[in-house]
Amino acid sequence: MQEMKFKVAHVKCAGCAATIREGLTTIQGVSQVAVDVSSGEVEVQGDALARDVLIAKLIALGYPLASR
Repeated sequence: MQEMKFKVAHVKCAGCAATIREGLTTIQGVSQVAVDVSSGEVEVQGDALARDVLIAKLIALGYPLASR
């Protein structure tokens, strides 16, 4: 099992977190998604995860990676 973490922008509430969880779990290989609303951190667990696919989905959902 793999684990990837992303810091994303625009996460403001539980609804945002639900949108991210629902969107990412549609990707093949993703088994679990955790979202920390206060920090904007998204943790994805699964098998054969593709970082670029996850990032593209986050962007499509309206949650691009946060600038550092």
